[in-house]
Amino acid sequence: MQNKKEKLFGTDGIRGVPGKYPLTDGMVFKIGASLCRYLYYNSSEKSRKLKVIIGRDTRLSGDRIETVLTGAFTSSGIDVCLAGIIPTPGLSFLVDKFKADLGVMISASHNKPQDNGMKFFISGGRKILSHDEEWIEDIVFNNLIQRPDNLSLSKKGKTKNINDERLCYREFLKSTLNEADIRGIKVCLDSNWGATSFLAKDIFKDLGARVCSINDSYQGENINSSDFMNYSRLKDKVLETSSDAGFAFDGDGDRIMAVDETGCILDGDDILAIMAKYLFNKNKLAKNSLVATEMSNLGFKTCLENMGLKVILTPVGYKKVLSALVKNNLNLGGEPAGHIIFLDYLPVPDGMLTALQLLKVVKETKTPLSELAKVIKKIPQTVVNIPVRERVDFKNIFPVSEKLNYFNSYLKDQGRIFLRYSRTENLARLKVEAKTETKAKEIANSIASVISEEIGAKSGF
Repeated sequence: MQNKKEKLFGTDGIRGVPGKYPLTDGMVFKIGASLCRYLYYNSSEKSRKLKVIIGRDTRLSGDRIETVLTGAFTSSGIDVCLAGIIPTPGLSFLVDKFKADLGVMISASHNKPQDNGMKFFISGGRKILSHDEEWIEDIVFNNLIQRPDNLSLSKKGKTKNINDERLCYREFLKSTLNEADIRGIKVCLDSNWGATSFLAKDIFKDLGARVCSINDSYQGENINSSDFMNYSRLKDKVLETSSDAGFAFDGDGDRIMAVDETGCILDGDDILAIMAKYLFNKNKLAKNSLVATEMSNLGFKTCLENMGLKVILTPVGYKKVLSALVKNNLNLGGEPAGHIIFLDYLPVPDGMLTALQLLKVVKETKTPLSELAKVIKKIPQTVVNIPVRERVDFKNIFPVSEKLNYFNSYLKDQGRIFLRYSRTENLARLKVEAKTETKAKEIANSIASVISEEIGAKSGF
């Protein structure tokens, strides 16, 4: 018997390896059936036909998960609309536009091809709330077979494809330029064989941009196979084609990283700062404030505050960013990892939307991306990902805590160390900021080596 406290949801939906718990066919069906109960009990009109929209990225396992989920929903009398391959923000948009009761995105985001998962969206296109996740877990583990009294098993839900409806998302993205003209601008796009394949290059071409597109076919076996944070391919293409900018999207299209015309990498901090300054100058930045996370570079916060902007910091995770945006009635937020939220348009981050807004600034201000990025001056930093075999509180690993204490005392207010476990992978993520790049690398390598010695994933593990 399952323990009531067992967890299914991580920080961004449910993830795992298809065929293994929790992504076995049986467990996926249980999750779908439990979502049905959740939807029926939350429906204000008990006799109304409920509707779910399912989308997926290009992973090969997505078809099977989609089939199992569809069976769970339709067998409980709920209609299913299949959006096919679509970016996560596109699914969010469709859930809102077509007033669906739930959206399910089958994706493991930036994870490798062998992984998959499910993300859930409620009315308005927003991510499902944490307390609802706990409720669904309780149904899955403790009360699955009980059905709502109003559910008639003789009424099977219908299934339909919504290929035409998907075009609405494409037109929506184009409309966010508000008639701004990006014709003639030259851009390189890297879709990482994911959900933005075909779609991204078509949108930018429709708007008159000259497009060089790479890794843009539906090859789920390759999705994210090159690390999303590895810019070498995109940088080379930008320089080779003398493009004005380059943009890389992760597998499900909600994250973005950029390369300027000189080949320099711009992360979420750079993008957020550029957009904050632009909106501020246009009197369109709500309350002259924005939301970022504690992972943002020290220089980011200092420079924007010197401009007269207020920066609200949250813990890591775009759901935390969104919560702060809603609470404070703000319209711009994001994190260094490339999740940027324009709340005037969508309640989720959208890589293609962000790329379009950046190009709008480049064209309207007649300023190269490299110059726009000078709005902030970052403190040198190094980021290291360390594969681990287990997740132990770093405070309980004496050699690691000893290193952290030593270097934190050494840096004082001249730098910072962030160390945490990945929310979705067996990795320890380490970020070090210091007065020089050499010192940041030296500290990061010293800490990383101790972590590897203590809990590092061994070869063949």
